Amino acid sequence: MAVRFLDCVGSHYMIGIQQGRIAKPAIQSAWETFQNSQQLDMIRKSKLAPKALYIIHCQQKAENILKKIMKDMLPEQAERIKGLAEGADVPDKIIYLLQALEMELMPKVNMYVLGSGTLVGLKPEHTDTGEPVLLKNLDYSFPFEDMLLVRRCKPLAGCQTIEVTSAFLSGSHGGLNEHGLAILHTNAYPTDSISLKSIPITLLIQEALETCHSTEEAIRLISKYSLDSGANLLICDASGDMRVLETSRQHTASRFPEKGYIVATNHYLTPEMAQYMIPLDAVFTNKSLPRLQGAPVYESSKARYNRAIELLNKGPIDTSNLTEILADHNGAPSDNSICRHGPVLSTMASVAIFPKRGMVKVLVGKPCEKEFEQFTLRKI
Repeated sequence: MAVRFLDCVGSHYMIGIQQGRIAKPAIQSAWETFQNSQQLDMIRKSKLAPKALYIIHCQQKAENILKKIMKDMLPEQAERIKGLAEGADVPDKIIYLLQALEMELMPKVNMYVLGSGTLVGLKPEHTDTGEPVLLKNLDYSFPFEDMLLVRRCKPLAGCQTIEVTSAFLSGSHGGLNEHGLAILHTNAYPTDSISLKSIPITLLIQEALETCHSTEEAIRLISKYSLDSGANLLICDASGDMRVLETSRQHTASRFPEKGYIVATNHYLTPEMAQYMIPLDAVFTNKSLPRLQGAPVYESSKARYNRAIELLNKGPIDTSNLTEILADHNGAPSDNSICRHGPVLSTMASVAIFPKRGMVKVLVGKPCEKEFEQFTLRKI
């Protein structure tokens, strides 16, 4: 499957319109997928209420809460959402709900996990070309492969960016800006309470890429907001400052590479964040999907982390063959392999960012089956 590519320029509102028009079928597909998902059925608090009424409730809640927050705190991202809805010819409240899927679908980690993934940051001394590289496998349960896209933006206000996102998102899963700042993220599972002023992490990643020049600036920006869910973010700037920012809904802490690399999966490693995470020995309860019930919450996360460390300890990485890491099955494909083949969560895409080259490589599908496509950050 070829990666959908958008080249956008103009105000945030016009960029949203361009994305909405081109990605309209994929946005409609995402909305239908959400409405018919088993996960939506699981989180309905009252099974007596018709599903249609519950969906209307979710839409209204997302619009009433998130729309006001965005206008007050991130007005340019709110303009992009407005344009996205207009371009796709759908109501604002549908787009706002799709931005807030993490908030709706991950109320308790022992009920359901929306997404996972593996992050690898390579310092220049750990690559054969002497350059930093950031890697990510995106693991999801929803069939979002046909909704993934690469978006290159030149906004009237802010930095030029190239990011990996979904058709329905104003924000992004990660990307790179013209100053060499690169960000990728994966989900983490915190226990602290959600705030009424919480913002989806994908929107904050986009805001950081558009407004920040350095790792330190990006960390300061992200840390000052309440998040809708937990995340581990891999951040690197042009100076080589590479860190993992561990975030819960209300707290953050940073990790630095101890060797020439750093790895993050879906559990926290800093002592500061240990108190805010679902316990490492937790198991999925009978409220979760049937195929998850009784399974350790962090079994895959710990296995993928340990395997990545094992591979990276072998020495410098060949940047021309990054799928050696991302497609690794450690003997056999499974729920615990870096290239994940699980009963609920599977790898649906991979990303490699080369900040010095101004390049992002993306493949849609599993890295054991597909090849990267290359996209460059250039002046529009």
